[in-house]
Amino acid sequence: MITVPFVWLVSVLTTIAAFALAQEARLTGAARFFLCLFLLALAAIGVLLGFRLSFDAAWAARVQPFVAVMVAPSAYLGFAALTQDGGANWRGTLLVNGAPVVLVQLAMLADFPASADVFVLGITSFYLFRMARLLFCDADEFVHVAPNAMRILRLAIHGTCILLGMMVAADLLIVAASLLAGDGFIMTFLTGMSGVLTAFVFVAALVGASMLPGIRKDGAVKADEQPGDSDRAVMSALDALMSEKHIYTDSNLTLARVARRLSVPARDVSAAINRVTGENFSRYINGFRVRHAQKTLRETSLPITEVMFEAGFVSKSSFNTEFRRITGQTPSRFRAKGADG
Repeated sequence: MITVPFVWLVSVLTTIAAFALAQEARLTGAARFFLCLFLLALAAIGVLLGFRLSFDAAWAARVQPFVAVMVAPSAYLGFAALTQDGGANWRGTLLVNGAPVVLVQLAMLADFPASADVFVLGITSFYLFRMARLLFCDADEFVHVAPNAMRILRLAIHGTCILLGMMVAADLLIVAASLLAGDGFIMTFLTGMSGVLTAFVFVAALVGASMLPGIRKDGAVKADEQPGDSDRAVMSALDALMSEKHIYTDSNLTLARVARRLSVPARDVSAAINRVTGENFSRYINGFRVRHAQKTLRETSLPITEVMFEAGFVSKSSFNTEFRRITGQTPSRFRAKGADG
């Protein structure tokens, strides 16, 4: 009786996740391409591991490193495409980051006198460092991400860093085993466990990320420079756009979309908001949303949840937090005081 390897089931789930991600129109084309490539590379590793561990396929062991070196770079490129620099010139970014991967694959094809796991370890370690640097980016640097999605984005980056860290640790064990033991069974076992943990943990992270509490890093930013005339001009146009078009009610509004409406680079819009108001894009937009909610609470009897969605918020926690930050009271208390007054 033929049994289906467990890792193949994980590969199926990862492929489904990639298909769902490819349909996510809110992401840029570059981000979808690279993140789907990342997921499909994990799925391919799972398929190869199934052949290796269940059917003892020697060819799968030779192919696996060529796929493994693509995992970390594609993950980094996917998230970097959401940032100002990555999104603006992603083709150049692809060239710069793709060249090392191609060189490593050519070295493995040329039977370079070094274990393929050494190459995988080097590439993964380098891109783990680059992924970790994305955690220090300000919210405004992710110009293609709506403020309400920043929590999920940072959770995804944290989860990917943990995933790549596990891959590095497993590859270190593989290299150590090859140097000290040279036991074929140990090598196969460690390599198999590396791939199983990689695929299983990432799929678990996809399922559980939305249930984890987020770490908010989109607080007010201190303005270090005095605003200039160009900053005031940008802010005047931005305030007019918000007041006249009410685009802040779009829960998927991003800095990049606002910048396109103003025909101004996203970096300049972010800098103008920072220098003139001392806040970042997220808090600036939430200010308009809260004022819209205040007006609606005073003038209508709509349920608070409906007011929240109408103003552009997508979660009650963020709505209550921002409302309390700006008004000093909860929405329900604000409405009650208005009725009393």
